[in-house]
Amino acid sequence: MFEREPSPERPDSPPPSYGVPETGGELVAWTHVVERLAAATAYWLATVTPGGRPHVVPVWGVLVAHDLFLETGAPETAKNRNLAGNDEVVVHLDDPDDVVIVRGRATAVVPDAELGRRMASAMHAKYPGYAPGPDAWAEGGLIRVEPRSVLAWRDMPTATRWRLDGRQSPRPAEREPA
Repeated sequence: MFEREPSPERPDSPPPSYGVPETGGELVAWTHVVERLAAATAYWLATVTPGGRPHVVPVWGVLVAHDLFLETGAPETAKNRNLAGNDEVVVHLDDPDDVVIVRGRATAVVPDAELGRRMASAMHAKYPGYAPGPDAWAEGGLIRVEPRSVLAWRDMPTATRWRLDGRQSPRPAEREPA
């Protein structure tokens, strides 16, 4: 899902009281977003509890075959119980000065032999001392994030949004917050 750059746009600026210029700055490059997603060692995964409360935890993950895969652990973990009832997720990378936020849907994945080998190799390369086998996710514990939108910024006014769900920029009353 991250192999082709969607059209970038500016998200709505905060109110004038924030002091953020409405013009100037350059859009964040899509290649920068993909590089950050590939290099990240922690992915903050936000899920929704059955009662509608947010639940956020750091997880491990890799970008393989242009898709973002995150480990979610045993089926009884809160994040997996949440995902069973609501597959909407937000993934946020560390670093408040180089922000990448992915909003989308989580799909449980049990990799075939080839993807399992690639996943195991990527996980081992990224996390020294961790050596999962190609069948490590045969019983679950792995999701693929299908992005609907991505937000990124380094400073203001560089905030950039990409919509990957085919929607056009919404009317003002429908806009999602930056």
